Formats: sequence, structure tokens, C-alpha cells
Amino acid sequence: MADSKAPSSPPPGYVKSTEGQSGPSRQNQPLRKVPLPLDLPILKYLNSKRVILASASPRRKALLQQFGLTNLEITPSTKPENLDKSVYGPDEYVAATSRQKCMDVYTTALEINLASIPDPQLVIAADTIIVTRDGRILEKPRSEADHIRMLKHLRDTEVHRVLTAVTVMAPREDARHPGYELASHTEETKVYFLSESDGLPDDVIEAYVKTREGADKAGGYGIQGVGGMILVDRIVGGFDNVVGLPVRRTMALAEKVIFKQDEGEDEEDED
Repeated sequence: MADSKAPSSPPPGYVKSTEGQSGPSRQNQPLRKVPLPLDLPILKYLNSKRVILASASPRRKALLQQFGLTNLEITPSTKPENLDKSVYGPDEYVAATSRQKCMDVYTTALEINLASIPDPQLVIAADTIIVTRDGRILEKPRSEADHIRMLKHLRDTEVHRVLTAVTVMAPREDARHPGYELASHTEETKVYFLSESDGLPDDVIEAYVKTREGADKAGGYGIQGVGGMILVDRIVGGFDNVVGLPVRRTMALAEKVIFKQDEGEDEEDED
């Protein structure tokens, strides 16, 4: 995703980069810890366009903003997530739900079609599920008792999978049927919980449940918060995927549907 052109001159040093600015010299002051924004073609393009995140998740929004995608319009899908889990396997279920969300928000945005608002240049949708060791899909806990049972099950079975399916859509420049480009990908991360003997007894689970941190999350925990500190032993795969969005893969999909519309037309979307 990086620009292949080499810079014409080396970037300024940390001290020299502040020269010429008004105000007192900062040479003797601590360096700022806020990093400079990523200089990537896809970010430059998207930050000047209308980009819709088809999700109300503050965690997905924060991940994209941290990466540098700041021009986000939040429009969650209103379509019921009612696909029959008995018909789909976990991977197929999460992929189909993500595509359904993306298509719903994209078509709705086009139908509104106000002259003062440009059509979206990109719609991003995602769906995240927790899959237990025995293949069951976990939803958000329905009650405190259900929450406790859920976390005890994840602990006692040691490992579970977090699947996040990402779907992106962009209009075709030539407007050729069907008028848009769509690409999707499902990312997997394995999460290992601590065992009861290694520091996760029932009373710790019960104390965590009372914080309500995981009450609104599938699987009942937030890896980016206290849950990641006291429940999780280790992960195999991407951390951001467990939070709710594999950002690097999302940006690669965006590049594909925007900058590479005529490449790989006969290939199936990534799953």
C-alpha cells in the first residue's frame, strides 16, 4: 500500500522539523508522542471523498481513525440480521451478514441521491462473531447469568475463534453492470483464555461481568479493555480483528475496488 516513489530528499530530523515555527525553541522539550499521519495514496484519496462506515461500532470507527481514515460517515444498516445459523456454517454466516449490511447501506445511499450530497465512493461493512471450540456461534450475553456462563465456557474450552468478515463497495468508473465493485474477506484470530488454575477462577469472571464492559459484545468480553488483561492468555492472529476490524485487510480491499477495478475480473471475491 506504500507509495513506490522514493522521496526526493530525506525527511527532516525531529529537532530540525520544528525550525521556523513561531514560539520558543522546543529543542530542550520532550518530543511529542503523537505520530505523523500515514502518507498513503488510499488515505489521501478516501479522506477527500464520501466514505460510509456501515456500522455503529465505536471500536471500528476508532480503528479506522487511528489508521488515518478520518472522513467517515456513520450509517449503520437497518436490515435485520436474521440469517439462519442452521443453514450457514460460521464462516459463511459472517461473510453473508457482512455483505448484506454493505449492500443495504450502499443501495440506500444511492436511492437518496440528493444533489447536495455526492454518492459514496466507498462503503465499509463488517460483522464479527465468536465461534466456540465445538462450532457454536456466540451472540451478546442476554443476562448477567448468561454472561457468566458464556465466559466460563470460553475458559473451560481454552480456545475459540474470532471471525470478522469485511465487505467494501465502490462505484465503477465506467458504470458497467452492476455499477459497483465489491470485495470481501474473512479474517480469523484464535483467542486462548487463561485456565482456572492459571489465574481465572470463577470469582474473577464474576467480577469482570459486573463491570459490564463485555455486556454489549459478542462473546461477552472486550480484548482492548480489562477483559484482555484478566481473561486472555494469548492470541494467534490479528489483535484489531478481535476488536472488530482487520484494518490492513480493509484498506487492501479498498485499494482493490477503487484503484484496481479492471484487475482479476474473473476471480471470485476473497473469503
